[in-house]
Amino acid sequence: MERPRLHALESSPAYPGWRVLLGAVIGLAFSPGPMIFGSFGLFASYLQGDFGWGRGQIMLGLTFFNVAGVLASPYTGAMIDRFGVRRILFPSLILFSAGFLAIGWLTHSLSAFYFVTFLWGALTIGTQSISYTKLIAGWFVQRRGLAIGIAAAGLGLGYAIVPVMVGKLLTVTTWQIALTAMAALILLVPMLVNLLVAFPRPADPAAPPVSADGLSLGEALRTAEFRIMGGAIFLASAALTGVVPHIALMTLDRGFATAAAAMVASTYGISTILGRVLVGWLADRFPAPWVALLFFAISAIGFLLAALLGPMAPLILLIAVALTIGLGFGAESDIIALFITRFFGQRSFGAIYGYLLAIFLIGASIGPALFGFGRDAMGSYSVPMIIAAAIMLLACCLLALLGRCPARVPAPVSVGGAIA
Repeated sequence: MERPRLHALESSPAYPGWRVLLGAVIGLAFSPGPMIFGSFGLFASYLQGDFGWGRGQIMLGLTFFNVAGVLASPYTGAMIDRFGVRRILFPSLILFSAGFLAIGWLTHSLSAFYFVTFLWGALTIGTQSISYTKLIAGWFVQRRGLAIGIAAAGLGLGYAIVPVMVGKLLTVTTWQIALTAMAALILLVPMLVNLLVAFPRPADPAAPPVSADGLSLGEALRTAEFRIMGGAIFLASAALTGVVPHIALMTLDRGFATAAAAMVASTYGISTILGRVLVGWLADRFPAPWVALLFFAISAIGFLLAALLGPMAPLILLIAVALTIGLGFGAESDIIALFITRFFGQRSFGAIYGYLLAIFLIGASIGPALFGFGRDAMGSYSVPMIIAAAIMLLACCLLALLGRCPARVPAPVSVGGAIA
């Protein structure tokens, strides 16, 4: 299909890609980020009370989850390139649901807790953004940035609703039953996503070709751009993902009720929705590295504000912290796919994404535990927040370097309202 006609199709409400996009939004709303990181801070206090574990020990479970993801993501990306998204996504979602049951009913010691979280992380990489961004990048060109931003807004939607949902569950039932309810909810998602996504694939004549342009995996790994973006992604992940489960905890530390902590965590999710859509929209108009730099700088300000909050800080300031840091977290989720399509093309999208996701997960694996151990050692989150602000400023410096690098894959050129 000629490119001008293809991009005209993207403007049509009947274009099948919009249904694929809706499936991605729903899938990402119930992915590991919102369902685990968005709720873990609320469950942590119950694990502390029942088992006597420290916050650092509990957050180390997220480290095991992400380390397993680091090991599995390159292989998962290659499998998605070879077998397609649906064949990986469906079984991964089933295993994701089973993990909630295992955490709730089979983990009564730290060793069992760590084993389950490690296995859980290895088997559920296919439920993360690597699958959904592969789909979206294949269906959109002219509006790819916006489409990826809308899809990633599903993560923000999940971060907004999951803490509130879990907070309400924990007020009426035990934490084990709450985890069981989350497992049941996940079981609904594979069927819904399958219904929305199981129609013409990108290889269909109605969709864009997705594998002709770009660099191979080996070529991409040897570029300076890959190393720079990998460094920025690692740093941002350690700070922005690391703080997620602590948003609720730092609210509880100031004497607020669980409902207030859930509201602050939900505000964080709402902010990420705004960040994701704005980043996607802006990335269609301006270079993605500079767009990401702006939002990372805003999050650095949020970390500094969090460090300055006293023990009696009002709830409105905690909400302001969640809003500013959340904007940066929203940008973080978009940039991997946007960077790949800008600098490396779609020839080996899944495999390259798998390696960058592994780098992201390395940062995400150490961030929550470092925040937890830092709080245990210092008695507050002030020092970890200052360090996080410095980390985000360093990530901004790397993005500035990346912004000076020319795109290796030419951007489409507008011709009469379409793209040539």
